[in-house]
Amino acid sequence: MIFTLALALLSATGLVEAASAGCGKTPPSSGTKSITSNNKSRQYILQLPSSYDSSKPHKLIFGYHWRDGSMNTVAQGQYYGLQPLAGNNAIFIAPNGLNAGWANAGGEDIKLTDDILAYVKSNLCIDESNIFAAGWSYGGSMSHSVACSRPTVFKAVAVIAGAQLSGCDGGTTPVPYLGIHGTADDVLPIALGRQLRDKWLGLDGCQSKTASEPSPGSGTHIKTQYSCRSGTPVSWIAHSGGHVPDPKDSNSSQSWAPAEIWAFFTQSFGGGTVSSTPAVTSTASGGGPSSTTTSSPPTGSCAAMYGQCGGTGWSGAKCCQSGTCKYSNDFYSQCL
Repeated sequence: MIFTLALALLSATGLVEAASAGCGKTPPSSGTKSITSNNKSRQYILQLPSSYDSSKPHKLIFGYHWRDGSMNTVAQGQYYGLQPLAGNNAIFIAPNGLNAGWANAGGEDIKLTDDILAYVKSNLCIDESNIFAAGWSYGGSMSHSVACSRPTVFKAVAVIAGAQLSGCDGGTTPVPYLGIHGTADDVLPIALGRQLRDKWLGLDGCQSKTASEPSPGSGTHIKTQYSCRSGTPVSWIAHSGGHVPDPKDSNSSQSWAPAEIWAFFTQSFGGGTVSSTPAVTSTASGGGPSSTTTSSPPTGSCAAMYGQCGGTGWSGAKCCQSGTCKYSNDFYSQCL
């Protein structure tokens, strides 16, 4: 009763307004959990911080595995290297896909995500305003899918070498998006990653910008930060490697990806309207060249270059300020 009253008082001040119903409860233990979802028995791994505090709302991060991977391989990889960076501030979940993938037939993997979320929010102290998803390959595709289907649940997603493989039910609401892809990827070519990125550039109200990318095999990466509607940033990091979850530069034995993802997830997203003088910045690793372009954001009822201009369920702009609205698939047409 005292704890509930304290939460109510703090909520009135706006300090814990996103605290889940599980705050103050005795938590379940870390480990492999089973759950019935869509009439199927499914599994996931739950990892609590070593010093979990049931009175403190925690970030929640989903790590989706790659094709032929599993919840175990994600957990063994410390959730794409994010767990060591989180300290005691985040709870991690690694769901297990069906047939070692995320086909998401009939939305069943979105339903699994919903069911896991319902359980953990009822039994753990979750900051419901700080729920994220990350994944590589098929797992990146599933992270893109939850952004499409659950844009008011997931604050941001990180997609490593992903493609349109797990569907995009919805996909009309802005979500902060980080894409990472290799120019030498011969499994899911970088053009597929650009397609996902460009969808969010349009949805997030981003200023058009041609992103520089390193030559395959050059051992570098280039990060482009787009100027977007306040609160929905988009970043794109192209590296010179292949289809890998942990890209590295030639002068380093350690991947730069975990730090970039963690920084993206923990930035101040802000809110409100688009700045009148946004800037787009591209930075190259290893002290390479950088450039900044400043101009006013596009106006009018038509989509900007690279923005979405059509698709099943799309309720946004159906014309282009420049370029032509070109069909990509039933769910997505783009200004090119």
